[in-house]
Amino acid sequence: MYSKMNNSVLRLLKYSVILSLLVFGKGYAQTQSWVPDSKGILETYQLPYTNQPAPYAFNIKFKTNGPFGKDYIYGHWLDSDSIFRCVATREGGRWVPLPFHVNSFSWTGDIIQYGDTMYVGGWFDDVVRDKDSASLPSTTLLKVFGDSVWEHQGGYFGFVFDMATSGDSLLVNTSSYVNSTDTMLSHALKSGKNSNWEYPFSIIHPTETVAYFGAQRRVEFWKGDIITINNISSGPYGGIARWDGQQWHSFGDGVRGGFPSTFDFTFFRDELYMSGSFTKQESPLNPGEFIARWDGVKWNEVGGGLNTGVRRLFVYDDLLYCHAVQSGYGDANIPYLAAWDGVQWCGTIMNNIGGDPPRSFGFVNDTLWVMFSYLITTINGDSVGYLNYFDGDYVKGPNSICSTPGLGLEESAQKPAIQVYPNPAKDVLNVVLPDGNETYSYELYSMDGRLLQQGKLDATHNQIKVAKGLSGLCVLKLTGEREVVSLKVAVER
Repeated sequence: MYSKMNNSVLRLLKYSVILSLLVFGKGYAQTQSWVPDSKGILETYQLPYTNQPAPYAFNIKFKTNGPFGKDYIYGHWLDSDSIFRCVATREGGRWVPLPFHVNSFSWTGDIIQYGDTMYVGGWFDDVVRDKDSASLPSTTLLKVFGDSVWEHQGGYFGFVFDMATSGDSLLVNTSSYVNSTDTMLSHALKSGKNSNWEYPFSIIHPTETVAYFGAQRRVEFWKGDIITINNISSGPYGGIARWDGQQWHSFGDGVRGGFPSTFDFTFFRDELYMSGSFTKQESPLNPGEFIARWDGVKWNEVGGGLNTGVRRLFVYDDLLYCHAVQSGYGDANIPYLAAWDGVQWCGTIMNNIGGDPPRSFGFVNDTLWVMFSYLITTINGDSVGYLNYFDGDYVKGPNSICSTPGLGLEESAQKPAIQVYPNPAKDVLNVVLPDGNETYSYELYSMDGRLLQQGKLDATHNQIKVAKGLSGLCVLKLTGEREVVSLKVAVER
């Protein structure tokens, strides 16, 4: 009798545990909806919806795997004690700020770790340390270590928009930098922890009268070079520019037309992606519809393109996320945010937004978050706030939709195939051309765009003798009368 009762109790406990997992367990009870959560942040201070500049509005961006391996929000907001904050982490189910506060005119452009110190760039007035209420001078670059906060010494920065590091080098994208001997526009670089800021690392020379926002608000190190946005003109450096340590280089024809701009870039699966307001209608030389991919030689369309401008690109969990102004990814009407997996766009419907469109997306603690500058009421009928996380699988959940796989590749798929063998090669590449009577020119490039060798090919001369000393992954560009084809090839010595 006892044994039967004991088994019944065990079965009851087992079913209770299963039910609890279904209701409360992560991955089991996902509601596929946006859930408001701003613990630690005050949401009631906002001015009425106006055209006030960003410092007056709720303004938050996300940084995944930021300084010291943590996830952050940064920008400008009031905390639960009505104190203006600029940077916070997510701890214990609430937003915990860094140990200083500022006034209402302050904002954060970027945060980064340099050595054992966090650098916080932007514009900061009336900085006060929490631990001792000590005031710091107004500055655009703060340093934080533990609960210690101090202003950067050595030269004066204008607004700081973005920062990047590589080894001992620190690169700052700024409106200007001035010390006792130099003036720099757009960029300033330290090539070692004890070095001074160096010149020249700007597309715009100090003697030029062009406004500083040409080379703007985004910098990265990539394969030993500096990559930056440059909307100064539609000339050879328009769109994205690359500094090799000696001079600036363009990526292809750049961005062309009367009003196109580049808004952001990132690196996905070791390739450069660029987004902005450029279209083929604006100029046939433009690299795509609002987004493009650089293959080492030329720009390529991505997934059929978009039908609206792009705010930001970011990579998470081997997916490229694209935040558009409105909606439309390839042939799928996905609103605002979609993820590119290399084959198709996917995302979840976000309709009937009762107010301002989403201003930023990002991942914190493996969860997708969205931020609105002004208080809205609903998404898909659900109540939301300034900060909300997605409870479910945004990319492949039950409410998600996807574009047609391979969209944008149909035209190239119909062309006669050009074959290259062996691949990898050692000394010779054999090229099988689709038309025996046509002559092709070839160019062999390194993956960072350097021309390695070039020549002509036809039915009789269809071998490329690989130059001695050349090895690694390369891009072979073949140009005929009717087509241009780029293929990745490997050389093993």
